[in-house]
Amino acid sequence: MRSLLDYLEEKDEIEVINNIVSNFYRMKSAADSDVPDPKKAKRLLEEFRAAVGNDPIDQEIAKRKRVELQKKRAEAIDENRSAKKRLSELNTLFISLHTTTEFTPQQRGYKLEDIFCDLLELNEMEYKRPHKTQDGEQIDGHFRYEKFDYLIESKWQQDLIKQKELSIFDGKIKGKAQSTRGLFIASNGFDENAVSKYSGASPRIILMTGEDLALVLGGQVDFKDAMKAKVEAIVRYGNINLSLRALGT
Repeated sequence: MRSLLDYLEEKDEIEVINNIVSNFYRMKSAADSDVPDPKKAKRLLEEFRAAVGNDPIDQEIAKRKRVELQKKRAEAIDENRSAKKRLSELNTLFISLHTTTEFTPQQRGYKLEDIFCDLLELNEMEYKRPHKTQDGEQIDGHFRYEKFDYLIESKWQQDLIKQKELSIFDGKIKGKAQSTRGLFIASNGFDENAVSKYSGASPRIILMTGEDLALVLGGQVDFKDAMKAKVEAIVRYGNINLSLRALGT
């Protein structure tokens, strides 16, 4: 046995050695029932286990679990860094829409659509980018959150969004299933009269201002926390225009 173990060690067959040691370690008595002194065999096995300390196979399993856990932690850290980097890139692009003269208002609107859809993707939400329906209706995208489908409407304009724009969007939602709601994103916010008109009982539209989106893209408010707060506001209070400013402090 010593010669065999020396040979295996010389060949660096550590796994084979561990298997042999583990099999001996797990023996409770001599394998041969005709052994001359069963008590001595049992005592020697107990001494062997005491000398080894722990089953090498169990040690190897525990080691591999530790390595796998460390690997998963490292991957989670890398993924988190990558997500933060991507969020920072979206935030930079959003800021540039306010500061550069490079884009037309229409182009800013398209960029806003892209930024929000990229934000949905970053948060691993089920979503669809802007498209036209079979009857030619323009949809700025939609996503799914907590068993509801949300149509997206995004506007980049200097003026506040008036009741007319909300009415058109509400009409789009009415033509869909009852499980459909809407999220209206406006770079410069909403007219108070329009907000009042569509607040109250059974509201279907959630409003998101440019300031709200800036807080999410800037990392002060997590997007899913933002959605949770806004949904709770319409369900509990009929408030469709909850400001995320308080969540970001």
